[in-house]
Amino acid sequence: MSAEQDVKKGSTPEAPPKLYVKGAFVTFRRSNANQRNRCAILQIEGVNSKEDTDFYLGKRVAYIYKAKRPRAKHNAFRKGEEKQLSRFRVIWGKVQRAHGNNGLVRSAFRKNLPPRALGGMVRIMLYPSRI
Repeated sequence: MSAEQDVKKGSTPEAPPKLYVKGAFVTFRRSNANQRNRCAILQIEGVNSKEDTDFYLGKRVAYIYKAKRPRAKHNAFRKGEEKQLSRFRVIWGKVQRAHGNNGLVRSAFRKNLPPRALGGMVRIMLYPSRI
């Protein structure tokens, strides 16, 4: 019996480690009259207080979207091989600091996020590590 149980345990593959946490692009940083497009405010899943945001400071953020026309991947420029095409694009950013007391964070992206991204999903990568 124990041998059969060992086989069953060994046959189930472990899930790969998760490299990101889901988040939502809530809004741009703003006041009553002005909006600052260079600073995006994000809500990270499972973060509800200012103290919880400390772990995520400095982490990379990815906004992934689907474009109309495919483009060659950056890592697909080898001699003699066909180019790999992809319709997915990424805008990279970084978590800068906390925003308020309810677990929101401010982040800056290399290019400002488009307005159609409002309410959309972002990935907060669990690197670089500060531990």
